[in-house]
Amino acid sequence: MKFVRPTSSKIGARFAPLRWPLFIMALLLVGLKLWLVAAQPVVAHGNASFDDRLYLALAEQMLKGNWLGPYSQFTLMKGPMYSLFIAGAFLSGLPLPLAQHLLYLLGCVLLVLALRPCFDASWQAFGAFILLWWQPMSYVELDILRQNIYTPLTLLVFAGLGALETRRAARLYVRLAWGALLGTAAAAFYLTREEGVWILPGAALLIGISAWNAWRAGKRLRPLFAPISTAVICAAAILIAICTLNYRYYGWFGTVEFRAPEFLSAYGALQRPVPSEQIPYVPVTRDVRLKLYQASPSFAELKPCLEGPVGLEWANYSDFLTGRPGEELQIGGGSFLWALRDCVIASGHGNTAREALDFYRSIGAEVNRACDEGRIAPVRPRRDTMVPRWRSENAQRLLETAPGYAAEFFLFSGFSAYPTNSWGSADLLVLFRDLTRWRLAHSDEAPELDFSGPSSVEHFRLAALQALGQIFGWLCVVLVISGLGAWAWAASDVLRHRTMNYLFVVATAALGSALAVLVVNMLVDALAFRNRGPTALHEGYPLLVLFGATAWITFLSPRIGSKYSAGPEASSPGIK
Repeated sequence: MKFVRPTSSKIGARFAPLRWPLFIMALLLVGLKLWLVAAQPVVAHGNASFDDRLYLALAEQMLKGNWLGPYSQFTLMKGPMYSLFIAGAFLSGLPLPLAQHLLYLLGCVLLVLALRPCFDASWQAFGAFILLWWQPMSYVELDILRQNIYTPLTLLVFAGLGALETRRAARLYVRLAWGALLGTAAAAFYLTREEGVWILPGAALLIGISAWNAWRAGKRLRPLFAPISTAVICAAAILIAICTLNYRYYGWFGTVEFRAPEFLSAYGALQRPVPSEQIPYVPVTRDVRLKLYQASPSFAELKPCLEGPVGLEWANYSDFLTGRPGEELQIGGGSFLWALRDCVIASGHGNTAREALDFYRSIGAEVNRACDEGRIAPVRPRRDTMVPRWRSENAQRLLETAPGYAAEFFLFSGFSAYPTNSWGSADLLVLFRDLTRWRLAHSDEAPELDFSGPSSVEHFRLAALQALGQIFGWLCVVLVISGLGAWAWAASDVLRHRTMNYLFVVATAALGSALAVLVVNMLVDALAFRNRGPTALHEGYPLLVLFGATAWITFLSPRIGSKYSAGPEASSPGIK
């Protein structure tokens, strides 16, 4: 198979008649959405020290020139990119919600621009952009959470990956620019959240197809060398800069402690002993902890904390998962890692990241040695990972929840444009107001922070957002569900005729990564903690829209008079 594309003159001819009217309409629809979402306040969770408040507190330290501030269990537990974005938006003078919407707009624009050579007509590019821009889950998240930049970064990564193929025959400076975008977006993506493995199916397919096409065109991999090298250099520079800052301030050359081998070794070792009783969602039961205190002097230092007030607090927090009263000190999986980190700091081993990680290494080595020597039995094989051990009951739980979970995803369930109330006192919420430069949703504990009540215009804007979100939600549902049929038909065409449009590859990559988002979150929900709804699946929704749009365009293209013809220099196209 080889890729092909029409000549640039034919592309221009097809785009010319509708280009400017559609461009003006797109600008109007962009402005309309930005005007409407300006009525949405920030929903501030003042007590969320592990999420919302954490990102703002780290950004505040950056603005003070202290990098991430004094070291604690919170400092390096999550990627710093969202806090960097908050600090950057503050310095630029942009309100944080506006900056987030503009980043999402950039992702939509560059993704459609990257794929533009594959479109047969202007309306296809216009339709894909409008559906991506207006898909309702793009303005459902009003909290201060990483998903607000994680989703746009996903689109930017896909734009850079798509450009490897569609700009393969472009001038060198164009390929370098797209390579820089790919590297920068990929590094930012990696530094935003820690479970980005779901992007690999789509990324592997797009890179593999680009490499295959370049090789079959007779140029081996030379056309990809410049953009990929640029991407690697940009990504490496960003990651090295973050690691260097962490080393300077905290004595550890790394990004996030959850990726550190020392932490993974300790957490995996603690899950090796087989408990006397399997308790749902509990990775390290209390009877296992009592055995481990006897086998590991380092872990024994945490006993007063884990079996004391901190352990009780986290057990109470997760009792709805475990089904056990907090007094039994059975700590759920979504809470145990936080309890462990709290207790390591409380035990005096957290002056620096290096000191804390050395302590985790000691725990891992001592527990693994005790397991290997038979001093603790029965045990499971060694695994240095945070992934919970698979149990037979997990399969049943997964089978019970998977249909409803998948239906919520594909039906875009849970949408609402209306804000909930903020939580917290004025002392806690002032940081949210100051760093976001935006109106906060009402908090019963801080009425003094309320601006004048929402005007009739703001009520209208929220109602319009809700109505448009429901309309576009159903459009997206129809697009995605019917797109599965269009994709299946296109796949049968590929098998019959050995010809593949590049948009079919994009559709397959988008679907693969969207399904990976679904699977990863379903596993978290079944193995660790309750994890469903628009917030959990946020980055998957635009991938579903991208899949539906490209699947339908692929299906329609041969039927609307356009057929890609073979050509070794093609930069986008069909594969033969």
